[in-house]
Amino acid sequence: MQQFLATVFDSNDVWAIGTAVPLVICSIAALALIAERLVYLLSRRGLPLKRHNKVLEQIHHQELEAALTELEQAKPYYLPAVKCLEEHANEPKEVREEAVAITMHGISHGMRRRMSGLLTVASLAPMLGLLGTIIGLMRSFKDIGAHDGPVEPSIVADGLWQALTTTAAGLVIAVICVLTHALLSSRVRHALAEAGDLLNRLNQSIERQQRSKP
Repeated sequence: MQQFLATVFDSNDVWAIGTAVPLVICSIAALALIAERLVYLLSRRGLPLKRHNKVLEQIHHQELEAALTELEQAKPYYLPAVKCLEEHANEPKEVREEAVAITMHGISHGMRRRMSGLLTVASLAPMLGLLGTIIGLMRSFKDIGAHDGPVEPSIVADGLWQALTTTAAGLVIAVICVLTHALLSSRVRHALAEAGDLLNRLNQSIERQQRSKP
């Protein structure tokens, strides 16, 4: 394999490709994770603000059936938890809360899945960039040692360019991954908090309705 590469590239090209390939793989993995999470989270729609306020108003006025009908029509991503709450409407409060918590745990897990992969790539990319930096410096010293006579700047500059390029590439990949992870995590937290608040209000409305029964 080394002989084949040597026939296609010179030694400097092989060194450059060897340091660039891991970073290219990291960038592809990061783009795939970002695209998959964006598509998944965008497909998990919540309630529009107008409809959300309407449901809250219905719950406040104890119009439970109207609120449930509105949620059925809107089909938010947490509709399974709403249905679970409705199915356990005649159960004690503790049973309802536990059933809804289990359902929401599954929904939350699906929304947070693969998010840690972005942090893994963000941690790995700078280290690979640093590895490329070290290899670039080794290459520069090797060229200096193999050169007879005065050392020209061009001999050192090529290796240093490779070293700085890999470091910059690794840092860029890490910054994009960390920033995307922060934005997506914030969206998930906001969506889950909104769903949790509405489900708690529904649960309280069901509890009041049960207590009002003779």
